[in-house]
Amino acid sequence: MAAALRIARERLGAAILLPAIFSWVLLFGYQWLFFVHYHGGQRTVFSYLSGVVGDGVMLPIANVGAFIVLRQMSTYIAWRRVPLYIALGFITAFAAFLCQAGLQIVNWSMPRAYVWSSVGQFHFFVMWAEIAYLYVAFAVSLNNWRVLRADALAWRGYVAGWAALVLFGLTVVGDVIRFSAV
Repeated sequence: MAAALRIARERLGAAILLPAIFSWVLLFGYQWLFFVHYHGGQRTVFSYLSGVVGDGVMLPIANVGAFIVLRQMSTYIAWRRVPLYIALGFITAFAAFLCQAGLQIVNWSMPRAYVWSSVGQFHFFVMWAEIAYLYVAFAVSLNNWRVLRADALAWRGYVAGWAALVLFGLTVVGDVIRFSAV
């Protein structure tokens, strides 16, 4: 991952920082701000490895990888399919929240099963956008596999993004095992 980020920084310059900062603010930064003003007794983002390491580090890395893929392969984006990816992002995010409720994993974003707090509502919309964005990058990659493999920077972004997503997934699995009431 470090080599991919170094090459991207050399080829893309400071532009590579924008998706990283934007991702960090939307995926973790807002939760940190909510935490500063939160006075409840339920678990917060800092209770979860998937919240701190996942939202704070791995997902921004995955987003930078997706940004690199989409920047390098922008002419291959099938814009007419974007509504499909937005719908799939919604379905996936909603399924994740149903799973959280079904497993009785209550915290400050879902203080009771199937009931979202304001931070939970915001997290749902951020998660929806995040997943839809990653679906676009994944579809461009899969639908243009040979082009992806021929572009060294796009390929490294793809591999780094997937590595980050796998590590994020492991943190989620660990948190589910740790906090599931079922």
